Amino acid sequence: MFDQLLGNFICWLIILLALYVYQLIWHDILHIKQYKLQRQGYWHDVSSILTAALPLLGLLGTIIGLLDTFKVMSQGQNELMSQAISDALLTTQLGLVCAIPAWLMQAYLLYVTRRSAIKLPVS
Repeated sequence: MFDQLLGNFICWLIILLALYVYQLIWHDILHIKQYKLQRQGYWHDVSSILTAALPLLGLLGTIIGLLDTFKVMSQGQNELMSQAISDALLTTQLGLVCAIPAWLMQAYLLYVTRRSAIKLPVS
């Protein structure tokens, strides 16, 4: 499985983008009191858009992998077909696995900011 991750450009792109998104969100979570619990502006929009791009990159990798699968099928190399399908599905899985924690962290951040806006204590 690690060979598949290391050899796939889309997987590298998903991992690097996910790390950048996590860094943006963690920065906001750790500095939320410094911002007086008002999260608004440019970086919130950027992290939301980039988080939404993660599963789309996974889908792009799946399409590229399926095209490779059809190429292998047309050449009559049936023994390589299962490997090509596995490569295709790995990118979708990776895109979702990286996007779900980012969505959860953004939901937590939104919860904290909304709760502070109505002046309820955070428990």
